[in-house]
Amino acid sequence: MVLTIRRSGAAALAPPRSLPGAALASLGVVVLSAEQGGYFAPAWRTGAVAFAAAAALLWLWSDGARLPRLAYVPPALLAALVLWSVASASWSVVPSASTLDAQRTLLYLAAAGAFVVAGDGLALGVGAGGTVVAAWALGDRLVHGTSFDQYEGTLLMGPLGYANGLGALVAVAAVVWLALALERRNAFYALPLLVLVPALVLTGSRGAWGAAAVGVVVAAGIALRHRALAYAAVGAGAAALVALLALPAAAPADRAAYWSSAHHVIAVHPLLGSGAGTFAAVYHGAVPGHDAHSLYLQALAELGPVGLVLVVALFGVALVAALRRNLAAPAAGLAVYVLAAGVDWDWQLPAVTVGALALVAASVRNRSA
Repeated sequence: MVLTIRRSGAAALAPPRSLPGAALASLGVVVLSAEQGGYFAPAWRTGAVAFAAAAALLWLWSDGARLPRLAYVPPALLAALVLWSVASASWSVVPSASTLDAQRTLLYLAAAGAFVVAGDGLALGVGAGGTVVAAWALGDRLVHGTSFDQYEGTLLMGPLGYANGLGALVAVAAVVWLALALERRNAFYALPLLVLVPALVLTGSRGAWGAAAVGVVVAAGIALRHRALAYAAVGAGAAALVALLALPAAAPADRAAYWSSAHHVIAVHPLLGSGAGTFAAVYHGAVPGHDAHSLYLQALAELGPVGLVLVVALFGVALVAALRRNLAAPAAGLAVYVLAAGVDWDWQLPAVTVGALALVAASVRNRSA
Protein backbone atom coordinates (compact mmCIF):
# COMPACT_ATOMS: atom_id res chain seq x y z
CA MET A 1 0.00 0.00 0.00
CA VAL A 2 1.28 3.47 -0.89
CA LEU A 3 0.70 6.50 1.29
CA THR A 4 0.63 9.90 -0.33
CA ILE A 5 0.47 13.46 0.92
CA ARG A 6 -2.68 14.84 -0.69
CA ARG A 7 -3.11 18.08 1.20
CA SER A 8 -1.06 20.16 3.59
CA GLY A 9 -1.82 22.49 6.45
CA ALA A 10 -4.65 22.54 8.93
CA ALA A 11 -7.25 21.58 6.34
CA ALA A 12 -5.53 18.24 5.87
CA LEU A 13 -5.71 17.56 9.58
CA ALA A 14 -9.14 18.73 10.58
CA PRO A 15 -12.05 20.15 8.58
CA PRO A 16 -13.82 23.11 10.25
CA ARG A 17 -16.52 20.99 11.90
CA SER A 18 -13.81 18.97 13.67
CA LEU A 19 -11.97 21.94 15.14
CA PRO A 20 -13.95 22.33 18.41
CA GLY A 21 -13.54 18.67 19.36
CA ALA A 22 -9.90 18.56 18.27
CA ALA A 23 -9.10 21.75 20.20
CA LEU A 24 -10.91 20.55 23.34
CA ALA A 25 -9.18 17.16 23.40
CA SER A 26 -5.77 18.64 22.61
CA LEU A 27 -6.02 21.41 25.20
CA GLY A 28 -7.27 18.98 27.82
CA VAL A 29 -4.26 16.72 27.35
CA VAL A 30 -1.69 19.53 27.19
CA VAL A 31 -3.01 21.64 30.08
CA LEU A 32 -3.37 18.65 32.40
CA SER A 33 0.10 17.46 31.41
CA ALA A 34 1.47 20.86 32.41
CA GLU A 35 -0.10 20.39 35.86
CA GLN A 36 2.07 17.34 36.65
CA GLY A 37 -0.29 15.17 34.64
CA GLY A 38 -3.24 16.41 36.69
CA TYR A 39 -2.23 14.10 39.53
CA PHE A 40 -3.20 16.44 42.37
CA ALA A 41 -6.70 17.42 43.53
CA PRO A 42 -6.68 21.13 42.56
CA ALA A 43 -6.35 20.13 38.90
CA TRP A 44 -9.40 17.86 39.23
CA ARG A 45 -11.65 20.65 40.48
CA THR A 46 -10.49 23.23 37.96
CA GLY A 47 -10.63 20.69 35.16
CA ALA A 48 -14.13 19.54 36.07
CA VAL A 49 -15.45 23.11 36.00
CA ALA A 50 -13.68 23.84 32.71
CA PHE A 51 -14.98 20.72 30.98
CA ALA A 52 -18.50 21.24 32.34
CA ALA A 53 -18.48 24.79 30.98
CA ALA A 54 -17.18 23.54 27.63
CA ALA A 55 -19.95 20.94 27.49
CA ALA A 56 -22.60 23.58 28.13
CA LEU A 57 -21.20 25.96 25.52
CA LEU A 58 -20.88 23.22 22.91
CA TRP A 59 -24.42 22.06 23.62
CA LEU A 60 -25.77 25.58 23.12
CA TRP A 61 -23.64 26.04 19.99
CA SER A 62 -25.07 22.83 18.52
CA ASP A 63 -28.64 23.92 19.37
CA GLY A 64 -29.09 20.82 21.51
CA ALA A 65 -28.42 18.42 18.66
CA ARG A 66 -29.73 14.94 19.37
CA LEU A 67 -27.09 12.40 20.34
CA PRO A 68 -27.14 8.69 19.46
CA ARG A 69 -28.25 6.53 22.39
CA LEU A 70 -24.86 4.84 22.68
CA ALA A 71 -23.26 8.24 23.35
CA TYR A 72 -25.00 8.43 26.73
CA VAL A 73 -23.44 5.20 27.97
CA PRO A 74 -19.93 6.43 28.97
CA PRO A 75 -21.21 9.47 30.94
CA ALA A 76 -23.81 7.25 32.61
CA LEU A 77 -21.18 4.70 33.64
CA LEU A 78 -18.91 7.46 34.97
CA ALA A 79 -21.82 9.03 36.88
CA ALA A 80 -22.48 5.63 38.46
CA LEU A 81 -18.79 5.33 39.32
CA VAL A 82 -18.84 8.78 40.98
CA LEU A 83 -21.88 7.83 43.05
CA TRP A 84 -20.40 4.46 44.01
CA SER A 85 -17.13 6.13 45.03
CA VAL A 86 -19.00 8.64 47.20
CA ALA A 87 -21.11 5.85 48.69
CA SER A 88 -17.96 3.88 49.50
CA ALA A 89 -17.08 6.54 52.10
CA SER A 90 -19.71 4.92 54.32
CA TRP A 91 -17.67 1.71 54.56
CA SER A 92 -14.24 3.05 53.66
CA VAL A 93 -11.21 2.51 55.88
CA VAL A 94 -10.44 6.21 55.23
CA PRO A 95 -13.73 8.01 54.42
CA SER A 96 -12.07 11.34 53.58
CA ALA A 97 -9.86 9.64 50.99
CA SER A 98 -12.93 8.18 49.30
CA THR A 99 -14.76 11.49 48.98
CA LEU A 100 -11.56 13.09 47.68
CA ASP A 101 -10.97 10.33 45.12
CA ALA A 102 -14.51 10.77 43.78
CA GLN A 103 -13.53 14.27 42.66
CA ARG A 104 -11.11 12.84 40.10
CA THR A 105 -13.88 10.66 38.67
CA LEU A 106 -16.10 13.75 38.58
CA LEU A 107 -13.46 15.38 36.36
CA TYR A 108 -13.67 12.35 34.07
CA LEU A 109 -17.46 12.61 33.98
CA ALA A 110 -17.29 16.27 32.97
CA ALA A 111 -14.65 15.52 30.32
CA ALA A 112 -16.63 12.62 28.86
CA GLY A 113 -19.75 14.79 28.70
CA ALA A 114 -17.90 17.56 26.88
CA PHE A 115 -16.30 15.15 24.43
CA VAL A 116 -19.61 13.44 23.65
CA VAL A 117 -21.19 16.79 22.85
CA ALA A 118 -18.16 17.91 20.79
CA GLY A 119 -18.30 14.76 18.68
CA ASP A 120 -15.95 15.35 15.75
CA GLY A 121 -12.17 15.68 15.70
CA LEU A 122 -11.48 13.99 19.04
CA ALA A 123 -8.92 11.45 17.82
CA LEU A 124 -7.07 14.22 16.00
CA GLY A 125 -7.03 16.23 19.21
CA VAL A 126 -5.60 13.35 21.24
CA GLY A 127 -2.88 12.80 18.65
CA ALA A 128 -2.05 16.52 18.54
CA GLY A 129 -2.03 16.88 22.32
CA GLY A 130 0.23 13.88 22.78
CA THR A 131 2.59 15.21 20.13
CA VAL A 132 2.84 18.60 21.83
CA VAL A 133 3.65 16.95 25.16
CA ALA A 134 6.24 14.67 23.54
CA ALA A 135 7.86 17.66 21.79
CA TRP A 136 7.84 19.52 25.10
CA ALA A 137 9.62 16.66 26.84
CA LEU A 138 12.20 16.24 24.06
CA GLY A 139 12.77 19.98 23.80
CA ASP A 140 13.37 20.26 27.52
CA ARG A 141 15.85 17.38 27.31
CA LEU A 142 17.60 19.06 24.36
CA VAL A 143 17.85 22.47 26.04
CA HIS A 144 18.69 21.43 29.60
CA GLY A 145 20.39 18.11 28.96
CA THR A 146 19.82 14.82 30.72
CA SER A 147 19.18 15.16 34.43
CA PHE A 148 18.93 12.50 37.11
CA ASP A 149 15.71 12.01 39.09
CA GLN A 150 15.55 10.11 42.38
CA TYR A 151 12.81 7.82 41.11
CA GLU A 152 12.91 8.05 37.31
CA GLY A 153 16.68 8.11 36.83
CA THR A 154 17.47 9.51 33.38
CA LEU A 155 14.24 8.37 31.73
CA LEU A 156 12.23 10.91 29.76
CA MET A 157 9.28 11.96 31.91
CA GLY A 158 8.38 15.40 30.57
CA PRO A 159 5.91 17.69 32.34
CA LEU A 160 3.99 14.71 33.75
CA GLY A 161 6.90 13.82 36.02
CA TYR A 162 6.45 10.09 35.42
CA ALA A 163 8.14 8.21 32.58
CA ASN A 164 5.57 5.41 32.33
CA GLY A 165 2.73 7.94 32.25
CA LEU A 166 4.43 9.90 29.48
CA GLY A 167 5.07 6.62 27.70
CA ALA A 168 1.38 5.68 27.80
CA LEU A 169 0.27 9.09 26.50
CA VAL A 170 2.87 9.08 23.72
CA ALA A 171 2.02 5.50 22.74
CA VAL A 172 -1.68 6.37 22.46
CA ALA A 173 -0.91 9.41 20.30
CA ALA A 174 1.50 7.45 18.11
CA VAL A 175 -0.95 4.67 17.22
CA VAL A 176 -3.71 7.25 16.65
CA TRP A 177 -1.58 9.02 14.03
CA LEU A 178 -0.51 5.73 12.47
CA ALA A 179 -4.12 4.60 12.23
CA LEU A 180 -5.16 7.88 10.59
CA ALA A 181 -2.30 7.64 8.10
CA LEU A 182 -3.26 4.09 7.14
CA GLU A 183 -7.00 4.70 7.15
CA ARG A 184 -6.87 7.86 5.07
CA ARG A 185 -3.99 6.76 2.86
CA ASN A 186 -2.18 10.00 3.64
CA ALA A 187 1.41 10.09 4.89
CA PHE A 188 0.90 13.60 6.29
CA TYR A 189 -0.71 12.02 9.37
CA ALA A 190 2.42 9.95 10.01
CA LEU A 191 4.75 12.94 10.37
CA PRO A 192 4.17 13.32 14.15
CA LEU A 193 5.73 9.87 14.58
CA LEU A 194 9.10 11.57 14.02
CA VAL A 195 8.59 13.16 17.44
CA LEU A 196 6.53 10.50 19.17
CA VAL A 197 8.67 7.43 18.50
CA PRO A 198 11.92 8.87 19.94
CA ALA A 199 9.99 10.13 22.97
CA LEU A 200 8.44 6.70 23.51
CA VAL A 201 11.83 5.00 23.31
CA LEU A 202 13.37 7.43 25.81
CA THR A 203 10.64 6.83 28.40
CA GLY A 204 11.90 3.27 28.77
CA SER A 205 8.31 2.20 29.48
CA ARG A 206 8.03 -1.50 28.72
CA GLY A 207 4.31 -1.47 29.44
CA ALA A 208 3.77 1.33 26.93
CA TRP A 209 5.93 -0.43 24.35
CA GLY A 210 3.95 -3.65 24.66
CA ALA A 211 0.62 -1.84 24.54
CA ALA A 212 1.79 0.16 21.52
CA ALA A 213 2.67 -3.06 19.69
CA VAL A 214 -0.90 -4.28 20.15
CA GLY A 215 -2.22 -0.88 19.07
CA VAL A 216 -0.20 -1.02 15.86
CA VAL A 217 -1.74 -4.38 14.97
CA VAL A 218 -5.23 -3.09 15.75
CA ALA A 219 -4.65 0.03 13.62
CA ALA A 220 -3.34 -2.01 10.69
CA GLY A 221 -6.06 -4.64 11.01
CA ILE A 222 -8.91 -2.13 10.82
CA ALA A 223 -7.37 0.27 8.33
CA LEU A 224 -6.46 -2.56 5.95
CA ARG A 225 -9.87 -4.22 6.40
CA HIS A 226 -8.59 -7.23 8.34
CA ARG A 227 -10.83 -6.75 11.35
CA ALA A 228 -10.30 -10.31 12.56
CA LEU A 229 -6.63 -9.42 13.09
CA ALA A 230 -7.63 -6.45 15.22
CA TYR A 231 -9.97 -8.59 17.33
CA ALA A 232 -7.25 -11.21 17.74
CA ALA A 233 -4.72 -8.60 18.89
CA VAL A 234 -7.11 -7.16 21.46
CA GLY A 235 -8.07 -10.62 22.68
CA ALA A 236 -4.47 -11.77 22.99
CA GLY A 237 -3.47 -8.58 24.81
CA ALA A 238 -6.41 -8.87 27.22
CA ALA A 239 -5.69 -12.55 27.91
CA ALA A 240 -2.03 -11.83 28.61
CA LEU A 241 -2.99 -8.99 30.95
CA VAL A 242 -5.46 -11.13 32.90
CA ALA A 243 -2.92 -13.91 33.27
CA LEU A 244 -0.26 -11.49 34.46
CA LEU A 245 -2.53 -9.84 37.03
CA ALA A 246 -3.79 -13.21 38.28
CA LEU A 247 -0.22 -14.39 38.91
CA PRO A 248 1.56 -11.42 40.49
CA ALA A 249 4.50 -13.59 41.54
CA ALA A 250 5.46 -13.80 37.86
CA ALA A 251 5.63 -10.02 37.53
CA PRO A 252 8.71 -7.80 38.02
CA ALA A 253 9.60 -7.23 41.68
CA ASP A 254 7.92 -3.85 42.12
CA ARG A 255 4.71 -4.87 40.36
CA ALA A 256 4.66 -8.15 42.28
CA ALA A 257 4.62 -6.17 45.55
CA TYR A 258 1.77 -3.89 44.43
CA TRP A 259 -0.34 -6.61 42.86
CA SER A 260 0.15 -9.09 45.72
CA SER A 261 -0.98 -6.40 48.14
CA ALA A 262 -4.03 -5.72 45.96
CA HIS A 263 -4.87 -9.43 46.01
CA HIS A 264 -4.66 -9.35 49.81
CA VAL A 265 -7.02 -6.35 50.02
CA ILE A 266 -9.46 -8.07 47.67
CA ALA A 267 -9.45 -11.15 49.90
CA VAL A 268 -10.11 -9.05 53.01
CA HIS A 269 -12.78 -6.82 51.38
CA PRO A 270 -14.26 -9.09 48.67
CA LEU A 271 -17.71 -7.52 48.28
CA LEU A 272 -17.40 -3.74 48.63
CA GLY A 273 -13.67 -3.07 48.66
CA SER A 274 -11.76 -0.93 51.13
CA GLY A 275 -13.20 2.33 49.76
CA ALA A 276 -12.25 4.60 46.88
CA GLY A 277 -8.77 6.10 47.11
CA THR A 278 -7.66 3.97 50.06
CA PHE A 279 -5.04 1.71 48.51
CA ALA A 280 -2.20 3.74 50.02
CA ALA A 281 -3.69 3.19 53.47
CA VAL A 282 -4.07 -0.58 53.12
CA TYR A 283 -0.92 -1.25 51.10
CA HIS A 284 1.80 -3.16 52.92
CA GLY A 285 4.78 -3.88 50.69
CA ALA A 286 8.53 -3.58 50.76
CA VAL A 287 8.47 -1.25 47.74
CA PRO A 288 7.06 2.26 48.48
CA GLY A 289 3.84 2.93 46.61
CA HIS A 290 0.59 4.86 46.63
CA ASP A 291 -1.34 3.04 43.91
CA ALA A 292 -1.80 -0.57 42.87
CA HIS A 293 -0.19 0.07 39.45
CA SER A 294 -3.18 -1.57 37.79
CA LEU A 295 -6.50 0.14 37.16
CA TYR A 296 -8.42 -3.14 37.34
CA LEU A 297 -6.84 -4.55 40.50
CA GLN A 298 -7.17 -1.19 42.24
CA ALA A 299 -10.82 -0.85 41.20
CA LEU A 300 -11.56 -4.32 42.55
CA ALA A 301 -9.60 -3.73 45.76
CA GLU A 302 -11.13 -0.33 46.50
CA LEU A 303 -14.64 -0.59 45.03
CA GLY A 304 -15.31 -4.31 44.82
CA PRO A 305 -16.89 -6.13 41.86
CA VAL A 306 -19.29 -3.24 41.17
CA GLY A 307 -16.40 -0.82 40.69
CA LEU A 308 -14.52 -3.22 38.46
CA VAL A 309 -17.58 -3.86 36.28
CA LEU A 310 -18.17 -0.13 35.83
CA VAL A 311 -14.55 0.50 34.81
CA VAL A 312 -14.38 -2.47 32.43
CA ALA A 313 -17.73 -1.54 30.88
CA LEU A 314 -16.63 2.07 30.37
CA PHE A 315 -13.71 1.12 28.14
CA GLY A 316 -15.02 -2.24 26.93
CA VAL A 317 -18.22 -0.84 25.39
CA ALA A 318 -16.27 1.88 23.60
CA LEU A 319 -13.56 -0.45 22.33
CA VAL A 320 -16.09 -2.93 20.96
CA ALA A 321 -18.02 -0.08 19.33
CA ALA A 322 -14.85 1.23 17.68
CA LEU A 323 -13.95 -2.23 16.39
CA ARG A 324 -17.44 -2.88 15.04
CA ARG A 325 -17.57 0.52 13.36
CA ASN A 326 -14.09 0.12 11.85
CA LEU A 327 -12.81 3.25 13.61
CA ALA A 328 -9.09 2.57 13.42
CA ALA A 329 -7.78 5.53 15.44
CA PRO A 330 -10.12 5.28 18.45
CA ALA A 331 -9.84 1.48 18.54
CA ALA A 332 -6.04 1.45 18.38
CA GLY A 333 -5.65 4.26 20.92
CA LEU A 334 -8.10 2.67 23.35
CA ALA A 335 -6.38 -0.70 23.04
CA VAL A 336 -3.14 0.96 24.10
CA TYR A 337 -4.71 2.71 27.07
CA VAL A 338 -6.66 -0.32 28.27
CA LEU A 339 -3.52 -2.46 28.34
CA ALA A 340 -1.13 0.20 29.67
CA ALA A 341 -3.54 1.13 32.46
CA GLY A 342 -3.65 -2.52 33.45
CA VAL A 343 0.00 -2.46 34.52
CA ASP A 344 0.39 1.11 35.77
CA TRP A 345 -1.42 4.03 37.43
CA ASP A 346 -2.51 5.87 34.29
CA TRP A 347 -6.03 6.27 35.75
CA GLN A 348 -4.50 8.50 38.42
CA LEU A 349 -2.96 10.71 35.69
CA PRO A 350 -5.85 12.68 34.16
CA ALA A 351 -3.62 13.89 31.30
CA VAL A 352 -3.53 10.29 30.06
CA THR A 353 -7.06 9.23 30.99
CA VAL A 354 -8.75 12.34 29.59
CA GLY A 355 -7.14 11.53 26.24
CA ALA A 356 -8.53 8.01 26.50
CA LEU A 357 -11.99 9.37 27.32
CA ALA A 358 -11.86 11.51 24.17
CA LEU A 359 -11.34 8.29 22.22
CA VAL A 360 -14.19 6.67 24.16
CA ALA A 361 -16.47 9.50 23.05
CA ALA A 362 -15.24 9.23 19.45
CA SER A 363 -16.03 5.52 19.50
CA VAL A 364 -19.64 5.87 20.65
CA ARG A 365 -20.43 9.20 19.02
CA ASN A 366 -19.22 9.11 15.43
CA ARG A 367 -18.47 6.95 12.48
CA SER A 368 -15.25 8.82 11.73
CA ALA A 369 -12.34 10.18 13.79
